[in-house]
Amino acid sequence: MIKRISLILLSSLLLLTGCLNRDKLQKEEEVVKKKGKTEEKAIITGEIKTGEKYYRSIVPFEPGGARGLIKYGVDNRLDINEFELGLMRIAQDDFSTDKYYYQEGQYLSSTTVNNWLKRADEKVEKNSKTDMTQKGLNPALGVKKDAPYKQVLDAEDKHPKYLSYVLEQNYLVQSGNDKVKLGGLVVGLSFNSTYYYKATDSSGLIYNGSKKLQASDVAQEARQMGQQVVKRLRQNSSLKNVPITIALYQEAEKESVTPGHFFAKAEAGAGSTQLGSWDKIDEKYYLFPSKEATANKRDDAEKFNNFKSKIQDYFPNYVGVIGKAHYHDGSLDRLDIDIPMQFQGKAEVISFTQYVTSSVMKELPNVPVTINIQSAVNEPEALIVRDDGSGEPNVHIYR
Repeated sequence: MIKRISLILLSSLLLLTGCLNRDKLQKEEEVVKKKGKTEEKAIITGEIKTGEKYYRSIVPFEPGGARGLIKYGVDNRLDINEFELGLMRIAQDDFSTDKYYYQEGQYLSSTTVNNWLKRADEKVEKNSKTDMTQKGLNPALGVKKDAPYKQVLDAEDKHPKYLSYVLEQNYLVQSGNDKVKLGGLVVGLSFNSTYYYKATDSSGLIYNGSKKLQASDVAQEARQMGQQVVKRLRQNSSLKNVPITIALYQEAEKESVTPGHFFAKAEAGAGSTQLGSWDKIDEKYYLFPSKEATANKRDDAEKFNNFKSKIQDYFPNYVGVIGKAHYHDGSLDRLDIDIPMQFQGKAEVISFTQYVTSSVMKELPNVPVTINIQSAVNEPEALIVRDDGSGEPNVHIYR
């Protein structure tokens, strides 16, 4: 049964289920303008009721020190999104959404992040605004870049760059009198799955190469880098006495249609320069339908295929149904589905959306589900969201 269908303007649609009070938002804006940017004074945003837990944030917004830099380090857009949101999920293990508030990282500047991504024997950019060591975290190449190209290619293959990005997130806590202070730091380290490199000969010709990185080698390098990062963060006097969590992320291949995953995390208690033991993170994305999903997650794959068949049998036009399933500790915990197709009118959209919604209840596993129905030109037509595994979906139809 469809819980509700609403026709609303695209410009006013909130993709998160649940509504914000417009008057309250306007009132908060007036308070911010009136008080200005007072040291440590903050307005905490209201909580949005959704199936997933999200941190409330702080007003006024403070851009991160390395804002926008991630797109130059991580190739796959899916990885960028998963790296950031997944790091927030991991943060919830140590910093409760009921007590802590999210803020973009304020302590790692673009210069520091760029320097850390370099090789240990590369020249770094001077950064007089921090006491943190700036030396590159990736393995030294061992030869000069102007060495004979074959020598450079050989060195690149033997000593690949593992680390591709460093992402910082701050978690604030109230300290009384409407003030907040830093309560914890979470830093994600993202690692290449394949390292791409190149060398230039004396004639200016460019030679490209690549090396698939073994998971065991990545894990070994990642743990060592994580420990170095904690020691460097403690060099900042503002970070000496806050708990720090380091999480390690394995990127997917450039062309992958599913993102990578986090594989380990460790914590350093307040004041400590040493990480505790590494905890394994067991999570993975599967594409539905796919041979890999059928081989490793047969029951869920069969349910998805039954759902797909029903959808395709309903409509005379070809309907593509593609799912992205997230597994945690071996169990399915979220399913996102895209359904692109060609419609001949809005009445068809409504009828089709009704059928898809009823099929969600009957055919799909009992987990949170999001379904995006799109036209052939990638225009959104409808959004179906089931926030929990057993509840009735909420539906929005665009017009």
